[in-house]
Amino acid sequence: MKRFLIGFAVGVAIGAAAMAIGTARFGGVEALAARVRGAIAVGRRAMEAYEQDMWADVRRRRAAGTSHTDQNPSDPLRALYER
Repeated sequence: MKRFLIGFAVGVAIGAAAMAIGTARFGGVEALAARVRGAIAVGRRAMEAYEQDMWADVRRRRAAGTSHTDQNPSDPLRALYER
């Protein structure tokens, strides 16, 4: 237990030092927070675009009329395509 607490304390100290250096380097806490918010927004846009691509693929497959003999009968996602 003592080794864990020492390791935890060292980790906290390293994390705090990294955060202090990072915030000083990027112009303070607000600037760093703005960069993080920007990265999250870009990630959300990418996720939404990928989701739209997946739904377009589902619609394309449904329009192509894939037969039930081509599908794996144990496929758990088959019900999603059959709606």
